[in-house]
Amino acid sequence: MTTWFTSPEDPSSRDARGALVRVLSTDRGRTAGAGVYLAGRRLLTCAHVINAALGLRSLSPHNPGKVTLDVSFPVLSASDVHPARLVAWIPPRSPQYGPVPDGSLEWDGDLAVLELNDEPPPPVSPVRWLEMERGQQVRAWYGGGQPFSYADARVGAYDGRICYLDGQLSGAAVDEGYSGGPLWSVTDQAAVGLVMGRITAPDGALSAQHTVRRSWGLGWQSVFRELARVGAAPEGHVNGSRERSAATLAEAESVRDMMVGPLHGLLGDPRARADHATVLAAQLGLRAPADGSAPTVEELALLLSGTERALPTLAESLAPKVTDDSRGRAELDRLLALGRLTEAARLLSVPEHRALVGKLEYLTEHDPGLLCRAATAALPYVDLPRSLQAARLVPSAVPGVVRELESWYGDGSPVPDETPRLPALLRVVEYVAAETSGDLARQALREWSSRVATRLGIHSSALQERRGDADRWSRRTAPAGVRVLVELDRYAKDPVGHYRCSVWRLRPDGTPARAATESDRPRTGREIARLIREVAGGAEGAGGGVALVAVSVPPDALELALDEWDGAGADEYIPAPLGEDFHLVLRCPKIRRRSRTGHADLERRWNSRHQSDTLLADHRIGGRAGLIGLLKTTHRDTARVLVHGSTELRGELLPVCLVMGVPVVLWDRAAPGPDDSDPLDSLAPHGPVDGLPERVRHFRVHAYANRAVSARPALVWEDIGLPLPDELQLADPSEGTERTG
Repeated sequence: MTTWFTSPEDPSSRDARGALVRVLSTDRGRTAGAGVYLAGRRLLTCAHVINAALGLRSLSPHNPGKVTLDVSFPVLSASDVHPARLVAWIPPRSPQYGPVPDGSLEWDGDLAVLELNDEPPPPVSPVRWLEMERGQQVRAWYGGGQPFSYADARVGAYDGRICYLDGQLSGAAVDEGYSGGPLWSVTDQAAVGLVMGRITAPDGALSAQHTVRRSWGLGWQSVFRELARVGAAPEGHVNGSRERSAATLAEAESVRDMMVGPLHGLLGDPRARADHATVLAAQLGLRAPADGSAPTVEELALLLSGTERALPTLAESLAPKVTDDSRGRAELDRLLALGRLTEAARLLSVPEHRALVGKLEYLTEHDPGLLCRAATAALPYVDLPRSLQAARLVPSAVPGVVRELESWYGDGSPVPDETPRLPALLRVVEYVAAETSGDLARQALREWSSRVATRLGIHSSALQERRGDADRWSRRTAPAGVRVLVELDRYAKDPVGHYRCSVWRLRPDGTPARAATESDRPRTGREIARLIREVAGGAEGAGGGVALVAVSVPPDALELALDEWDGAGADEYIPAPLGEDFHLVLRCPKIRRRSRTGHADLERRWNSRHQSDTLLADHRIGGRAGLIGLLKTTHRDTARVLVHGSTELRGELLPVCLVMGVPVVLWDRAAPGPDDSDPLDSLAPHGPVDGLPERVRHFRVHAYANRAVSARPALVWEDIGLPLPDELQLADPSEGTERTG
């Protein structure tokens, strides 16, 4: 073990108390529960601890929104309180995915992630996580972290979901205030799960038949799965077994031995080694002797092979020294290549990582879709992290995304003189820079990218080529795919369920072509679906992707189930609901035209769709008046509203959204009340906005095939680039003057 590099000693570093978090009630008068420090600025606790801190019903599934709570770290001063924002919410749920009744003994979910304003100071530090196993001896602490509050127990049963913990009849027992804290395996010196609750004896006299000192929790496997499902898993954690960990350690030992050679070539001089090692220790938060001594090359190799970011941090210090030294550059490249064989090295140094995460968090806060768009364009053939695929990126997710992108070391494009390939992360950064508004922000990202590329020995022409690709992408104009516009209307004497239908197909240049002529004849939903299907299927370039079908409906038809209208012919084997085969979206210009500023509002909001937050409109918003107030003030540029609630409430709120020019409105038309909105969570309603029509289509495909899914999403999508029916009539007068409403 290395002796030259040392870390500050603290008793809590030998167990989980260095990561223990105390979650305070809103009045700071009591401990609502415990939590555990994950990494960076993130904390993990139980959702019911958040509810308790806010004074809500303990097992309420409703997301409390962007609340801020006070937390403290028992390893620090008790008066050192930090604000922490709620950034991820996994509600308590029954095994049947419903609400948890009061008095339940166990449930699923029930996790929450909080984010601090800044990283906590030492000696607060993350714990090591390992998988839970039956029979482990574990220890838990009260949220206040008092040394005497520890409660020891044994994992009596674990089914991969819930673990049951049996405590001895001496010492402390798991009680209120322990929930959310880590379960620490004393033998493994690692956290293996999270405390969730206790199983108490019934009221009355205690019997020998009663359960005594039995509590329960979630094993780390269960916790990790839940967090990964919402894109909030701890950055860089590999949910591996002890066997894989042992294999990793053996591999690191071999790599360490191979590092000795290039280190001798680069830092054979003890004075130079002492200088670089002292800088390295400071960057890693380690202590170094002040006597001018140097670590041995073997000690340095041990540190580089087993300490995260140590190798790229040393390389950053060495790079200027080998700029004009081809032999030194070769030794440094060899050292970096060896680092890629370990999990600890990573791509970025400590300062590089800190600078990039800070820049991307700031940009993500102002444009949540920026990193998603850039990564998709920069890495079109790569299986992107889940958070970049299906979830609206929040600033707290940036460290995890950066960490995963670091693992891809090179793209497939050729490079000169056998120099290293450009890492995928740098390519993404170049695309982010090209898409960033503001010369200073763009310049800062490109300077960062150039410094890292130089340190890695990447040829300047390779970086410039990718930068040119990014610039061309940023200047792109999205090619128009198949677009079909439909207008539905009906007269008072028309049969129930029949509508008059006009259909236009937009040519690639945006000019309209009337595709249906008998618009004065009322048609059934099946007839209309067949007509739309024929027009969309026969449009130019139909094979290029999923067609967009935008349907303008009367104000009283917003909840019409036209996505379920089946356009399949009588002789076809497979059903063809419109919502499965097309990006079927709604428009209602008649409502918007009731506002004098409606068109200007629509244009402003649509152009802000990538920067603005989603507004949740439910029974807590204050009805029609409350929604109007928000859309006029704090949400003046909001482009997306998610409406939750009963049919009556939706009938009150939807017209407000449309008349005030909100271009994207999503709701579940099958939801009977305010508590039936969770089924839409799986289509990531807060995710990248431009992908919402496709996510709704996917949801519909699965929902139609699964009777257990009752939700039926409806989506208003008012793209300002799509003409309206009356505009089409004026633009294409040769088609006649039929009445379309």
